[in-house]
Amino acid sequence: MHFLNGDRIYIKPNIICGTFSEELQNCLSQIAGINSGRKIFKLNFFIDSGSRELYADIRTQICAEVQNNLSGNILISVIAQPPITGKVIVETCFYDPELWNAEPISEGGNGAVLFKNGDNRILIGNVQSFVSENCRENSDLAFRQLCDVFVQARFPVNAIVRQWNYIEDILGFDENEQRYQAFNNVRSAFYGNCFDGKGYPAATGIGMNQGGVIIEFIAIQSPNLVTKPIDNPVQIAAHSYSDEVLVGEACVVKTTPKFERARYLELLGKKIIFISGTASIRGEYTVGVNDPARQTEITIENIKQLYSDSVLAKLSTGNLSPKYGHARVYIKEKKDYAAIRRTFKTHFGNLPVVYIIADICRNDLLVEIEGKVILE
Repeated sequence: MHFLNGDRIYIKPNIICGTFSEELQNCLSQIAGINSGRKIFKLNFFIDSGSRELYADIRTQICAEVQNNLSGNILISVIAQPPITGKVIVETCFYDPELWNAEPISEGGNGAVLFKNGDNRILIGNVQSFVSENCRENSDLAFRQLCDVFVQARFPVNAIVRQWNYIEDILGFDENEQRYQAFNNVRSAFYGNCFDGKGYPAATGIGMNQGGVIIEFIAIQSPNLVTKPIDNPVQIAAHSYSDEVLVGEACVVKTTPKFERARYLELLGKKIIFISGTASIRGEYTVGVNDPARQTEITIENIKQLYSDSVLAKLSTGNLSPKYGHARVYIKEKKDYAAIRRTFKTHFGNLPVVYIIADICRNDLLVEIEGKVILE
């Protein structure tokens, strides 16, 4: 939202321990009361859901309440990742209508908003498939829906610069195929060689309790865009992992996760680094097994590598001052929250952050952190 002269803020209920409906209404009332001169175009709802039926009911309720309480075409994602406190957190995305013309490509669960400013075009949206209990089938459909959106918007797939991939029961198996591995195989086939020479998007691949597969994306087309992938020298690029750390039987085809550790972008005088979902991995192996504080420390060290002085010197001329803009912290077990939060605050103080319960993409990983770095 930085390029849109907007913002991305998290709305939490003022009163915890109410019913879900009460907390939802409280959040929507806060959103309706925001008068920033910016317009809302996307809402992400982080909720708890214990069953497929409950998830569908909550999703229906949220869509109806948004329509009743807020005006305009607003994209909605309902992500079954429980907040640490309360029953709902709403990520609210804004843009500046004075600078950008916004055109809805479609509405609601699957679709995007196309922002135009002269020759600069930004496509932001989400697609979801939960028609099946099989991850490969949901992934296939989600990527087909993604393709439809890009065709309608006349955008090439390789314009994607940031992607979020939410996968129900990410560590589970459908017969002998791990669900995250199934998603990666479908993603690899969908991408093909379209990112050759450009590097992959920054991305997060994370679990959720229900909802099949959700893919969120930011794509940019502009003759003025400068974008570069960023590697971490102490980590092997995820798309270059060896077979040794990919889950599944030897007879099963296993492709690597196709994303970069981070991605630099420069457009309309604004400079930013998208930090992918980052965990406690050195080389390609997990560090700090069973130690949440140690894993958080290593994760933050990995993140800081991505906007170190040596990295910034290669990205742009002139002196760049990095400011970590916001963070989303995924925690596997609620019992580890205190240790993870304490370690995070040691490094980042009162930086805006939201803590979410979610399964990480490896059994031995306890925490994952993503965010953005604004360069001034």
